[in-house]
Amino acid sequence: MNRTLALLLCLIALIVGWVAYSGFSTSHANSGSLGSLAPKVQGSRVYFVPLGSFPGDDLTSLAQYYRDKYKLDITILKSIPVDDVVRDSSRGQLMAEKLVESVRAGAPEYANDPRAILIFFTSEDIYPTSQNWQFAFGWRLGSSHAAVVSTARMSLHYIGQPIDLNLSETRLRKMVTKDIGILYYGLPQSQNPSSVLYNGIMGIEELDHVGEDF
Repeated sequence: MNRTLALLLCLIALIVGWVAYSGFSTSHANSGSLGSLAPKVQGSRVYFVPLGSFPGDDLTSLAQYYRDKYKLDITILKSIPVDDVVRDSSRGQLMAEKLVESVRAGAPEYANDPRAILIFFTSEDIYPTSQNWQFAFGWRLGSSHAAVVSTARMSLHYIGQPIDLNLSETRLRKMVTKDIGILYYGLPQSQNPSSVLYNGIMGIEELDHVGEDF
């Protein structure tokens, strides 16, 4: 009986020790990865650019979020109008690829600077002409160090979705964090559906499932 009890206590001690070690290792690994974040191109800066009537106040609070979380200073540029040439009247949407190129031309002093990361924001619906998609939350042109994020469908609801009054803000942050991770930090996309860098965000449920951290 005493031998059985002793073995049981040893087993419990091993389990407790392993859990403690695993927790320490995970914490250490996470803090190390965050601490090692550095811009892909030294001297790079991120610029937020509202398009059309997109509310600039939303970008002020968003920029403050990244300043607080990542010590990343983001500059907000003046609004750029949306050219009618990027509109697809048959679908009532903006063509994502043409939109990014068009608005980049509206900020040539930044578009021609390889250290400038431009993230544009529109409240209009967009879709990529190069993909068979109904819509997109955003579109990124890595070679042009630019991206556009659309909030048109970020207030969509689905059965069983989390009840959160700030859900649209959270969804917006996730898309912007993904763009910053890829364009500014040079992080690769992920096949992990819980990662903010997940490469399979095709709808609102996938967007809600990913986290907010790299």
